[in-house]
Amino acid sequence: MLFDPSNEIKNALSYARQFSLEKELFYIDSQMILLGLLDSFTNTLEIEDPEKERIITWLQALDWERNTFFNILTSIPITLEAERMLKNAAYYQKKLKDEYLQPSHIMLSLLSIDNLCRVKLETLGITFSTYLLRLEASRGEKLQVPFRSPRIKSSRNFPYIRWFYKARERITLAKKHLAEARDFLQYYDRKSCRRLCRYILQLDPTHTEGLWLMGVAWAADRHFEKAVPFYEKVLQKHPQHIGVLSQLGNCYSQTGDKNRAIELYLRALSVNPSSPELLNDVAFVLIDLQQYDRAITLFDQAIAIDDQHSNAYSNKGYVLMRLGYFSQARELFREALEMNKGNAYAYRNFALLYLQERNIPAAKEMLLKAQLYGFKGKYGNEVDGLLRSIDNL
Repeated sequence: MLFDPSNEIKNALSYARQFSLEKELFYIDSQMILLGLLDSFTNTLEIEDPEKERIITWLQALDWERNTFFNILTSIPITLEAERMLKNAAYYQKKLKDEYLQPSHIMLSLLSIDNLCRVKLETLGITFSTYLLRLEASRGEKLQVPFRSPRIKSSRNFPYIRWFYKARERITLAKKHLAEARDFLQYYDRKSCRRLCRYILQLDPTHTEGLWLMGVAWAADRHFEKAVPFYEKVLQKHPQHIGVLSQLGNCYSQTGDKNRAIELYLRALSVNPSSPELLNDVAFVLIDLQQYDRAITLFDQAIAIDDQHSNAYSNKGYVLMRLGYFSQARELFREALEMNKGNAYAYRNFALLYLQERNIPAAKEMLLKAQLYGFKGKYGNEVDGLLRSIDNL
């Protein structure tokens, strides 16, 4: 029967409840449920033991937020985001025509939500697409299961009535819209996120978080030119904010203004000179300006600070490949993918190396992996174009 949990799900929920009590958190969220599934030695999760151990270690080390309003006489509540995740898991249960809600449905649902948990799973090579392939292999059949994030509805809005709200009512309504906009962004409904941000900015045109979220939603859809004005307004209010400087730098880099991008990244580095992400970002732009020696120096600095920075290894390898050092580039690409199996850009770089070596089958394999790990959504259509070129050879 739909929504009926399997024994494994029941055990995972029990584990999550006990974990929450021991940590004195007094709530159950989706990450605790995942921890329960991983630590219950279930055989139906389709995740290898080394992967399990790495995720368990990461989850247990999280800085969990405490519930200060818990009443010990009441049951421990499941958070709203966990409830939405479970309802979305039931959607996958229905699509797979399974009698009980199983761990695999939970995994598919978790991989449909944009959060830190999904990002961590991706570094292990576990995405919605690759996990579906694992399920197909274990079930021995082709599965037609479309990607779907949790479905939520925003509160009813009456745009013209807003002009009659008093200051306190405007603040309250903006907070409500902001919370809903964040949820829509997490569930990949960026259009609805932007709609709510527009409502917020009608109430308060200088609302920092509304401006920021609007920029994030446009940039996530790769409309960088539309994100710039919103980020610029946030920067005017917070000229030393590293996140704003970094995101705005990325937008200018993507729209072709490399010098402005470097200026912003360097401003961010002046605030946090030991950030491997910023060092990598500056060096990445320098590649386009053909300042290869300087780029390599910055990639090396990033790696010295964080020897697990997959992008820095991959990007340094790309520079070395451009300079003709193929063997060194190959080793760096391998290291990058050992650190992050879901690094779509590293697969792209590897493919370019194989194309240089006229190894077309290996290049195509790498391009297909880049495609599998979401290159298009993150970086654009380059990989699709390269695959078409190979097919036309």
